Amino acid sequence: MDNERAMNTEDTSLVLPSDKNSHKGQQRVLEQVKTIKRSKSKMAKSASLSPTSPASATEFSEPKFQFSPGKLNGTSFKSSVSSMTASQRATLRSLSLRSTVRRQTQRESQKSWNMKSQSNGMVGGRNNQTSTERSSTVHYNHTSIQSLISASRSQSINIKPSSSQSQTVNKITLARSKSEGSGANGATGDMPDITLEEAVKYLKLSDESYQLCGASFIQHQTFTEESAKEEVWRLSGVPYLIGLLKSDNLHVQQTAASALRNAVFKCENNKEEVEKCDGLEVILTLLRNSSVAETQKQLTGLLWNLSSSEKLKPGLIIHALPQLTESIVVPYNVWTDSNTDKDIDPEVFYNTTGCLRNLSCASDNERISMRNRTGLIDSLITYVQTQVDKGEPDDKSVENCVCILHNLSYQLEKEAPDQFKEFSVPGASTTENKNKKSILTPKRTKTQKVSFSAMEVENPKGVNWLYHEKSLELYLSLLRFGQKEAVLEACCGALQNLTASKSPVSTLMSQTIIEKLHGLPVISPLLISANLGLQKAAMSLVGNMSRVASLRGTMAKEVLPNVSSVVSNVTPKMVEMDRSIATACRVMHTLMLAEPDIGKTMLNTKLIDSLSVLSSNMFFETARKDAGILLWSLWEERIFHNVLKKQGMTKDTFVNAVTATAYKAVKEKKGH
Repeated sequence: MDNERAMNTEDTSLVLPSDKNSHKGQQRVLEQVKTIKRSKSKMAKSASLSPTSPASATEFSEPKFQFSPGKLNGTSFKSSVSSMTASQRATLRSLSLRSTVRRQTQRESQKSWNMKSQSNGMVGGRNNQTSTERSSTVHYNHTSIQSLISASRSQSINIKPSSSQSQTVNKITLARSKSEGSGANGATGDMPDITLEEAVKYLKLSDESYQLCGASFIQHQTFTEESAKEEVWRLSGVPYLIGLLKSDNLHVQQTAASALRNAVFKCENNKEEVEKCDGLEVILTLLRNSSVAETQKQLTGLLWNLSSSEKLKPGLIIHALPQLTESIVVPYNVWTDSNTDKDIDPEVFYNTTGCLRNLSCASDNERISMRNRTGLIDSLITYVQTQVDKGEPDDKSVENCVCILHNLSYQLEKEAPDQFKEFSVPGASTTENKNKKSILTPKRTKTQKVSFSAMEVENPKGVNWLYHEKSLELYLSLLRFGQKEAVLEACCGALQNLTASKSPVSTLMSQTIIEKLHGLPVISPLLISANLGLQKAAMSLVGNMSRVASLRGTMAKEVLPNVSSVVSNVTPKMVEMDRSIATACRVMHTLMLAEPDIGKTMLNTKLIDSLSVLSSNMFFETARKDAGILLWSLWEERIFHNVLKKQGMTKDTFVNAVTATAYKAVKEKKGH
């Protein structure tokens, strides 16, 4: 069979942000807490690695966390009685008895509400690196806060939502989350008994204590209650929170940012509301002017959450990309005289690369903008290489960086043609098999002698890094030593993209990976990974490389056993792997017919039975056709007859109505 037909696979890949794999409610919150309890991974000493850890989500979305505001002006957050108006002090006195009774009742019916800062990270994330997290907590003085609440209720405050938003207000009952523990030093506090409507009203008041109380309540509610996010949107809370980012009070800024960060998580309405009220400009201005690490963490985390919105990506590319690159990504990795005073927290870099990771899967124009951003690609490569050199290939920011590089390698030849102008094919020697017996026999296609000096320049820069030999070697190092499956999948995806086309450029990439960098020993084990996304990426990469005729001998020895194992163990429950299994059948077809002596050793009853069942299973829309073609061609090639007959197999298993239909479809396609 023509190798072009054999390798009609999903040639390229792109990591997309998605909320599909995110859980809801308490389960999601518990998963976030688990990400804090990380065990430090060790580098694999063996060059042959087969990850078998639980499935990982390659699709990346938004980090979610809980942030608790710290002290206000050096004291626990409470309203000073001396600063109250006369009416407020009177209200406080009148409520003293009721507050005492309420506190006693609350102590009997409900434990104290605990606020604890959670680590920033991917929902359902899988981080293997030990991390020390800092909790910022607040002890709410119940009596003083209730006095603020009561005083506020006695005033006439009417904040009207926009006409497009519902005025329905639901009081959300607060229960202690199972995932919430005590804060630092065991600090706890009582949750004020207010509604979201009242919390939003507090945001508009000039008193910073009210502002902080309202923002804190919103931050907590939107962390624990999904419905609270839409409620905040209906109450027009987002514009007020954006307004608080302009406050001169550090803790008001941080609490407003954290409330926004939770409010926009998986809530498109709130994300769009940020854009409508010009919130992006406010966020970036504060980020640019603030030197406080905690503020930077909340703002970059907010940008990360916003970046999963397709509608916001163009604006983020134009306005946020330059600032994030120049003020965070480059200074964090490149030491120059101009940024020696930069002290960027690792969490800020992590959040920033998470944001850029989402942006990198936007349209081709956005990808081009990112590729052309001075210093971005260089800094990402520098960070990844540094972590590998330090023996920390599973660092959480490495995952973000490699996923960005993966996405920027997507359709690289098409979107960055100027990079390949110097590529030349000085000569080619024809080694086509003129004695082929079947339309299905792989051709011995032309072996091209190619030259591309840009792959080997000593000091690559910018886009040159995306296809440089050093980058290919870096990806293979991560595959060899890394254990984090999302990183492994991104590395396979980047290599898959670089080998995707049928051009001489992809041929050279494949030859470099296999012949010069000896990458097959680390790629082959991934073909039988328990992680379906990783297995699919590895299988597609192998499928791309098997197009190159000169590599098939080496590939047959290295990958056929694992590819055969995949095909031999197909079950009806594996329908979601249809395309990956189809690719496996095509790889087997190409390599077995190209190297029949090795192919003979793969033949056994289990493999043939699996192919036979697969070829007639209508649920496998793609794989059944490729299984039928492989069966037909195995019998048509007489070199396999003796092996098959010795195992008691007959022609009917290979040549029948099902396989004939598949063969006819291929023949007709090649006739056009």
